[in-house]
Amino acid sequence: MARFGKTGLLVHGQSFAKSGRLAKLIARVPKGMRVVPHCHCGGEPTLAQLEALRSTAYATRVEWIAAVGGGSVLDLAKACAGLVDAPSPSVIYHDGKALPETGGIPFIAIPSTAGTGSEATAVCVLTNEETGVKKSFRHARLMPQLVLLDPELLEDAPRGVIAASGMDAFTQALESYTSRHATPLTRELSLLATSLIGHALLPTYEGRRSGCTNLLQGSYLAGVALANARLGLVHGLAHPLGTRYGVGHGAACAACLPVVMNYNAEVCGEDYQRVSEVIGEPLLEFVPRLMQAMRLENPFAGPIPADVDQIVVVVMGSGSTAANPRPVSTGDARRVLNALFIGATSV
Repeated sequence: MARFGKTGLLVHGQSFAKSGRLAKLIARVPKGMRVVPHCHCGGEPTLAQLEALRSTAYATRVEWIAAVGGGSVLDLAKACAGLVDAPSPSVIYHDGKALPETGGIPFIAIPSTAGTGSEATAVCVLTNEETGVKKSFRHARLMPQLVLLDPELLEDAPRGVIAASGMDAFTQALESYTSRHATPLTRELSLLATSLIGHALLPTYEGRRSGCTNLLQGSYLAGVALANARLGLVHGLAHPLGTRYGVGHGAACAACLPVVMNYNAEVCGEDYQRVSEVIGEPLLEFVPRLMQAMRLENPFAGPIPADVDQIVVVVMGSGSTAANPRPVSTGDARRVLNALFIGATSV
């Protein structure tokens, strides 16, 4: 990090400290450099957490911010790096005010899970805990200046985290491949990502760490693809459902993927066939088998909520929904949600 300055802020998750990796890293900081550690307490990142981190970064006059952790840690640190010197409170930008064109400090991304692709994008997702609204910041100043992919970091990840974040990565690879905004370049990246993730996820979940490198690389490539091609209905559903039910993003994506795949099947036949070829089995059979093997269940199954129409409004307002390969009407969104709530995998 010395190329970016002598003083930096290191944002990390609780597991990085508990594993002893943080202490070892801090002990090896070169003479003349100062690194200020900041532990993210867990959960999806919020605006209040971002404001606290911005205050720390400003008070310590850091010249760069690095993040070691999962998507929540990376998104929080990324937002701080981009907004550290911005004149307004974070909520103003979350509500839609454009970020300043200049400013910010370098951000270095070191993912410890393979899933979100945050290390490859100029996007971060945060929740306004007062309103419950989960939205994105998007700006070129949020793009990481350096990305380090270290497969050893995945060895500390619990199996549940590997499963959920890995399904998020696979979903991102598939949705960016079929997105209506995909290009020949992004499709090649997406297809390679589906192959890498599809072959590495279950072995990594089962403890065979030989798959960690491919899983990290696949997640990164999916991030590059989605940053240029957008996603689809799975992510249009996952954000409001995850927020409403308190379900992590990866688990929400995994639950929504089977029903959305079946919804899109009538327009994605050739694409699904190509993906099936690179993963070695029919896609529509592979995903349910993989989820069953990793014990991922549908956390949304149950009574249809009374406010389902409010969820539909958020789904229909999503840029991810707009990028879905099959057009989605209000009625379509409601039918997909109803199928999800009753535990069905087809509409």
